[in-house]
Amino acid sequence: MSTIAVAGKGGSGKTTVAGTLARVMARSGREVWAIDADSTPNLGITLGLSREQSANLIPMPRTILSESKDADGKRVLTLGVAPAQVVEQFSTTTPDNVKLLLMGRVDHAGAG
Repeated sequence: MSTIAVAGKGGSGKTTVAGTLARVMARSGREVWAIDADSTPNLGITLGLSREQSANLIPMPRTILSESKDADGKRVLTLGVAPAQVVEQFSTTTPDNVKLLLMGRVDHAGAG
């Protein structure tokens, strides 16, 4: 499976580019997994979900991660289950058959 990441500064159109690319690829018959890691997730809307559907997406739980220490004693987080299992359990299928995963949501601003 190929991997494509869309990155850039705020307001540069990353969500629009990523959503359009995902939809075009899915419509051509490819299996597409899209991960929204933005602090204000709107990829679901770009992928054809309603605002209500997008607002009701449930983020992937942190329990899918395994924590360990490296040789220097630094904390290391790794995926504790197979990626396909994560997609099966936590994705939402969009109208174009893109499997959408939500990394998390900002509930409120932190103290710094």
